[in-house]
Amino acid sequence: MRQCWTGLRRLALPLVLVVGMAATAPDWVLKDNGYRSFLRDLQTAVRSNNSRVVLDLASFPLRVNRRGGSHPYRNRAEAEKDYNRIFTPNVRRVILAQKFDDLFGRDQGVMIGNGEVWFDHICLDRPCRTKGPVRIIAVNSQTR
Repeated sequence: MRQCWTGLRRLALPLVLVVGMAATAPDWVLKDNGYRSFLRDLQTAVRSNNSRVVLDLASFPLRVNRRGGSHPYRNRAEAEKDYNRIFTPNVRRVILAQKFDDLFGRDQGVMIGNGEVWFDHICLDRPCRTKGPVRIIAVNSQTR
């Protein structure tokens, strides 16, 4: 629905339709096997409490937002020291609860939960013509 709706009567119909619809990831997410295997690998690593593999799935610098502001982790060594502050129990719970078909995607990447984790293909060249592997690009550990 890309129409401009004006007036309360016209607004009510689209809202009813949206509320009644099941959440579905965009087609470009569903068709990308890189996203599917990334989520599976991330969930497996989180489920087995394997911080090494979780950090293998991150891109650095990694932006982490939490109460008190945003913190860029420049490299893996910095993130290893703060792993439990980055991947809080809530963030890990949300990762494990995420269903692939319910992912949210937009121009900034693909979102887990309510934005606790963002991931996307990393760029392998300057104009980003060549897509690389899917990696975590941001974590919002302050949500909820």
